[in-house]
Amino acid sequence: MNKDKHKHHKRSIKEPLVSQIKEHKVTFVVYVVLRLIVIAVLLLSLFDRRFENVFVCSLTLILFLVPAFFQKNFGIELPTTLEIIIMLFIFAAEILGEIGAYYVKVPLWDTMLHTVNGFLCA
Repeated sequence: MNKDKHKHHKRSIKEPLVSQIKEHKVTFVVYVVLRLIVIAVLLLSLFDRRFENVFVCSLTLILFLVPAFFQKNFGIELPTTLEIIIMLFIFAAEILGEIGAYYVKVPLWDTMLHTVNGFLCA
């Protein structure tokens, strides 16, 4: 009887997660791809002993959780497009901008990033 209860508990936790993934496939794919890239950059930075970049990658992974945190704790349902824009903005600012040095290499990167993001979010 205890095993049946344990199986039911596992199923009840897994079912909402699977339904959320099915409902928001594009968001899930973007989220997974960006996380994998950030984790790869984090590992490369760790091997290169660039601990500042490791910190930036860690911060980025935490920031990726912000939309889900707001949705869960405040009951705010963000549109899928806005959620993807937020994740791409975080990625562009932290990974491309800071670690990839786009702020230095690409003229007006900061201005372009904030202008495009402002229009998209509006």
